[in-house]
Amino acid sequence: MGDEKEVKNDEKTEKGLKSKKKKKGILGRIWSSLFRLGSGDDFEKRLQYITKEEGSIVMRMKRRAMRWRRTARNLIIFSVLIELVAIGYAIMTTRTVDMEWRMRSLRVLPMFLLPALSFALYYGLQSFTKFCDRRDQKTLEKLRAERQTKIDELKERTNYYITQQLIQWKSLFLLVLMPFYTGGVDFIVTGSWHKFI
Repeated sequence: MGDEKEVKNDEKTEKGLKSKKKKKGILGRIWSSLFRLGSGDDFEKRLQYITKEEGSIVMRMKRRAMRWRRTARNLIIFSVLIELVAIGYAIMTTRTVDMEWRMRSLRVLPMFLLPALSFALYYGLQSFTKFCDRRDQKTLEKLRAERQTKIDELKERTNYYITQQLIQWKSLFLLVLMPFYTGGVDFIVTGSWHKFI
């Protein structure tokens, strides 16, 4: 009994889904193909994807810059502290007068080696960060160029430039007609020029 009710409910939901999904008729398909209404969604989706990707790249660059500043500060502080420890170690271990010069140089070596290692680590991290920033900047420029080409292509498809020229010509035509309008100054003050548009 319970299984029959579940089957009936499943059939009802399938019928409900089929009835909700409206198919296009012949005239709708012709209209869409003539005016390419379906391709506008592709432009919109692509532009949304480009905008989303651009935002994520910009945020990634900001996070990387903040992380680099924090890492550089911590690296410098850590290097100074370790250098102070190395100097203290060199002073404490080389106090004896009867120490051989090779042993003395080995105990003093960390005092000179640690700054070089710190500099190499700092320089390597800085180079890697700049490399990642350059790569993201190139990707960002590509996305912006692609977005601009998509916008230009959309403007061409929707006759944006022609419409803009018609509006400019119409406004120029109205400016030429304005002196001959019987309202005179009333034409400018009351804004009755909208009758011509």
